[in-house]
Amino acid sequence: MQKTANSPSSSTANRAKKETDIDLRKTALLVIDMQKDLVKTEGGYFAPLFQAIQSNKVIENIARVIKGARETKVPIWHIATVHRKDGADVVPTITDFMLQGLVPKEMGEVMVEGTPGADFIDELKPAAEDYVVVKRRSSAFHNTDLDLLLRTRGIDTLILAGVVTNGCVENTARDARQRDYHVLVLSDCCASIMPEAHDYAMNRVFPGMGRVRTSGEMLAVMKK
Repeated sequence: MQKTANSPSSSTANRAKKETDIDLRKTALLVIDMQKDLVKTEGGYFAPLFQAIQSNKVIENIARVIKGARETKVPIWHIATVHRKDGADVVPTITDFMLQGLVPKEMGEVMVEGTPGADFIDELKPAAEDYVVVKRRSSAFHNTDLDLLLRTRGIDTLILAGVVTNGCVENTARDARQRDYHVLVLSDCCASIMPEAHDYAMNRVFPGMGRVRTSGEMLAVMKK
């Protein structure tokens, strides 16, 4: 179960709740990589991610936040990772995880542009008024027009949801802070292949660059 541990003290929790106030007119929701090949694959390398998403109701939680965002006119950006079929935009990287056999050397045709697996899942399809940003690397800011689109809307606060917690979500959060955005990560709207990586990010990484909240806490802010 990918649930954040080490609950803060009551005084810290109360202070955090007061600091959740945001200006919704300057806030955007980023839904990261909720694509079929990633979150709907029951077998193989992404099977633990699928299980974490199902057991923690990540899709349902994100859907509720999207609904709340639409009701409060918070713009929504759907982020997708795609790759060319010929692999020309993929550079193999040697990592310790790969050398330990924890990550396959060849992922096969995963999130190849133009294939059904690269599409957003049916439960979270973008609406006509939503934005879609396509990326080829982990961060949603890398070589995309995301920053430009956010700036022209006057956005200074980002709510992050999606997968993978310690991958594309974390790298997007880091790049957002480097660009002076205020960052909120929704703990029950994210998931990782490794539960311990999700927990570490929520308890140790994200609190240092922004705020960690639940979908319920964010919806309460929106309902104000």
